[in-house]
Amino acid sequence: MSWSHVERLENLHDQLTILLGGAIRLLCGEAGVFVVSKEAFDPQSSAEYTLYQIDEERLERFLAWAQRGRQPNSVEPLVCRSMPHDLVTQPGLMEGETEQQEIELCSLFLHDPTGPLGMLYYVRLAGMRSCFECGTDGTVHMFVAQLAVGLRFALKAQSLEKEQARLAAIFQYSAEGILTVDAALRIIDFNPAMERLTGWPESEVLGCSYFKVLRPKDRYGNDLRQEDSPILQAFAGQVVLNKEMVISTRDGQCIDVCVTASCVRSVKGEPMNGILNVRDITLQRQQEEQRSMFISVISHELQTPIAIIKGYASTLARPDAKLDAKALRKRLLAIEEEADRLNKLVGNLLYASRIQAGGLSMEVAPLDLVPLIRGVTRRLIAKSPDVAVELDIPANLPLVMADRDRIEEVLQNLLDNAVKYSPHQRALTITCRATGEEVIVSVSDKGMGISLRDQERIFDRFQRVGGAPTQAMPGAGLGLYICRVIVEAHGGHIWVESTLHQGSTFSFSLPREEKAQLPMVMF
Repeated sequence: MSWSHVERLENLHDQLTILLGGAIRLLCGEAGVFVVSKEAFDPQSSAEYTLYQIDEERLERFLAWAQRGRQPNSVEPLVCRSMPHDLVTQPGLMEGETEQQEIELCSLFLHDPTGPLGMLYYVRLAGMRSCFECGTDGTVHMFVAQLAVGLRFALKAQSLEKEQARLAAIFQYSAEGILTVDAALRIIDFNPAMERLTGWPESEVLGCSYFKVLRPKDRYGNDLRQEDSPILQAFAGQVVLNKEMVISTRDGQCIDVCVTASCVRSVKGEPMNGILNVRDITLQRQQEEQRSMFISVISHELQTPIAIIKGYASTLARPDAKLDAKALRKRLLAIEEEADRLNKLVGNLLYASRIQAGGLSMEVAPLDLVPLIRGVTRRLIAKSPDVAVELDIPANLPLVMADRDRIEEVLQNLLDNAVKYSPHQRALTITCRATGEEVIVSVSDKGMGISLRDQERIFDRFQRVGGAPTQAMPGAGLGLYICRVIVEAHGGHIWVESTLHQGSTFSFSLPREEKAQLPMVMF
C-alpha cells in the first residue's frame, strides 16, 4: 500500500494557489490572500489561508488592516477601499509600485449554498475594473458562485488528503496488528505490527486469503470454520469485540490473540471491506497460567506440611497414646522439620513479593568466598551425612564485591536443589575459578538433569520443570528465581549447563573487588 501523501498534499496546495492566482488576475488584482472561514471545514484549523504574491512575514499586519472596517456579505459580495501608503510600499506587497499610484484593497466574500467559504482579500491599482464588475449586478454573484465551487472542491480534496494521511499514520505506527480484506477475504492491507506479529512481509500476503495466512483456531486448538470467522461475522452485521482465538505465524508458532472485526459498507449497505484489529495476548495468557500454577503449587505445598504437623500433633494429643521416648522424639522431629519447611516456603513467598516491589536491599562489601563455601558445605554434610561434597577451589581466590548473607542464600539454594534432584548419586562438586573481571562459582551434580527446552525458563518464578518425578518433590519454584535476582543485583549472571539423566552444573558470577592486572605486551 502506498502512503506518499506529503507530495500529494503539496500538489493540492499548488493547485489551490494557481486557482486563486487566476481568480485574482481576472479581477485585475496583483496579490492577495484567501482566508478560509471557521465554519467551512475544520474548526480546529481556523487559521488556514492561501497566499498569492504576498510575503508571509507581512501577512499579519496586512490582515489586521484588511479585516477592519466594512466587510462584504452575501448581498454585497465585493467591497473596495483605498490602502495606506505604508502598507502598500512594504516589501512583498505590490513591489515596484510608486507612492503616486493609489492602491485599493478589495474584499470578496465567497459562499455557496452549503454556507460561507471564506474571504478573498486582494490589492490592485485604483481605477482598475474587471469585466465582472462592469456588467450587471448578477455578474459578480456568478463569478463568486463559480469560484466557490472550485475552491470548495480543492479544499475538500485537501481535507480528504489530510484525513487519509492521519489514518495512514495510525495504520503504519499502530502497536496492534491491522489487516484489511476485500469481500472475497483476500488481504489488501497488512500493517508493520502485523508483519512483526506473524513474520509475514506485506508483499507476500497481499491478495492471499487471510484464512491461509493466519490459519485461525479457537482456544482449544480446533480449526475455525469459515462461518465462525470474525470478519464474516462482521459482514453479517454482528458485533465482534475482543474475541479470543489462536493464529499461526509464518514458521508455525501459535500465538494467542484478541481480535476486533469491523465492516466497511457501500452506499447500498453491501459489505466492501473487512478490518481486523489483532492484539497479542500471549503474555497475558502466560500470566494467567502462572497465576493458576502459583495457586496450585502453593496450595499443595502448604497443605502437605500442615497435614503432617496436624497428624503427628493429633497422635501425640490422644489420651490413650503411649509412646516411648524414641518414638516421641521421632514424631517431634518430624513436626519440627515440617514447620521449618513451612517457614521456608512462606519466607520465600515474602522474599519474592519484596523483590517484585523493588524491596531487595543489600550491603555490598569485599567478601572472601572460601570460608563462606566451606561453612555452607559443613552445614549440608551435617544435615545430610550421605552426601559427598568435593571442593575445587584454587589458592589465592580473589575477593568479590557482594552481600555475604545474600550469596550464602544463593549457595544454600543451589546445594539444596542439587541434593533434592540427585536421589541416587549423591555426590556434588563445588568449583571456583577467577577471570580478569569476575569470580565464577559452579555447583555440579549427577542427578536427573534438565532438558534444553526447560533450561530456558528454569529461572522464572513458579517454574518447576522435569515432569512427574520433579513435580512430586516439595518446592514452589521460587528458589532459582530468587538466586537469579540476587546474582543480577550484584552485577553478575547465573546459568545452567545440563544433560538429561546425566546431571547439571549451575554457575553464577560475581564481580571481583580488584580487576586483574593483565600483562603488557610490547611489539
